[in-house]
Amino acid sequence: MDAIPRAKSATNHSSVSERLILAALLLAFAVCAGLLAFSLKEGIVPDEKAHFIFAKHYASTWGIPPDAPETYAQGWYIAHYPFLYHWLSGRVINLTRFLAPAASDRALLVVLRLTSVLYAVGTLLFTYLLSRELIRKKWWPLLPAFLLANTLMFALLAGGANYDNLTNLLCTAGLYFLMRAFLGRDFFLNSLGWLICICLACLVKFAVLPLALLTFLAWLGFTIWKRKSLFPLPKWSAGRVVLLGLAVLLVLGNLALYGYNLIVFREVLPDCEDMFQAAQCALSPYHNRLEELGLPEKLTISESIRQGYPDPLEYLIGQWFRDMLTKTYGILGHKSYYPGHIITFYQLFYLGMFLLAARFWQKPGFAIWSAVGIITGFVLAVFIVNFESELTYGFKQISLQGRYLFPVIALFYALTAYTQSLVKPKFLQVVLVVISCALFIFGGPLKFLTLADKAFAGWFLP
Repeated sequence: MDAIPRAKSATNHSSVSERLILAALLLAFAVCAGLLAFSLKEGIVPDEKAHFIFAKHYASTWGIPPDAPETYAQGWYIAHYPFLYHWLSGRVINLTRFLAPAASDRALLVVLRLTSVLYAVGTLLFTYLLSRELIRKKWWPLLPAFLLANTLMFALLAGGANYDNLTNLLCTAGLYFLMRAFLGRDFFLNSLGWLICICLACLVKFAVLPLALLTFLAWLGFTIWKRKSLFPLPKWSAGRVVLLGLAVLLVLGNLALYGYNLIVFREVLPDCEDMFQAAQCALSPYHNRLEELGLPEKLTISESIRQGYPDPLEYLIGQWFRDMLTKTYGILGHKSYYPGHIITFYQLFYLGMFLLAARFWQKPGFAIWSAVGIITGFVLAVFIVNFESELTYGFKQISLQGRYLFPVIALFYALTAYTQSLVKPKFLQVVLVVISCALFIFGGPLKFLTLADKAFAGWFLP
């Protein structure tokens, strides 16, 4: 049944030295992100102020609180919107206030930031575990975790209160369980693991929905293909029944949220006008942004081309990829840092990975091809959303953010390392690893130190 031949000694068991290196990597990242959590000023991490307001609002009740002027003034809403991150953050605030009743808002924010550090460390751990499923050789699974730890935007998010960190953790965990299911590791149990994680992620952030659909299609295709060997299912146990019940509840929860929205509002998420009065909606910063920067009327693709804007393919190749790299290996929040010439090296690096994959991939199995399909489909979904925004705002790059690709970045880095692990001769493998590590170290969180008095001046508390 296994689409990729297993190497038991390489993938089922990691050496003590490999685990020690992984632990050192996780610890170093946690320290770095923890320092950011304590030292970053407010108003830098994307949407942190709004997340903090929502978290405090959720802390006022154990259920789902009603919208209030301070919430809909952020441009987000509670009614009919995903709630899990803010609900959990509310419980963190409750616990903090129980232990320290006099805790200031700054202290509460730091606690939420440290919670994000834990989420990000968990993402790194699942990145390693996911890579260990796809790469048969010892040591190689460490490389994707290292690349992610040295992705500048990921490191900044890890030190801030933002729902992306929990989203990335749940998506990476879901992809890990899905790959295990494809690779012959207790199909039923790992299928439940994938379903639970991806459903939880959808309750954190609606942008996960394309990934949920793509992974479901991959799972469905595999199930149909391997149905004779997968069924009948193994004997039931109490643990499996509990997990199945949890999965069913989460599926129903998503249907109750998104299904209701589709039926009543005919949209995945309702517009402000569907829920509130015009005067309330006018408080939204997104409403103001549209009024100030948006075009009088959204362009069609043909209209945009006639006005001199790029067509979708030209925009994708000539602008979008570079900009996404800039905002992944740079920073785009309420303050920004855009690296210069190093982005060209990232472009050359990934072009090289593509050429090496074309040369050295030999009959990859279902797990690898499904990973390629999931990444491609998700990237395409993000691109379509970005291009629609460009048609609305006249190609001002209003909503183009590298972090929107982070739900699949662990899988992407795993394929990058998988490609390098197949390269021959071995000397070339060593060269590629050295280049990869050097590029990501130079472009990663180390920049917070080297550019502290330049690009990042004023970002940190004195």
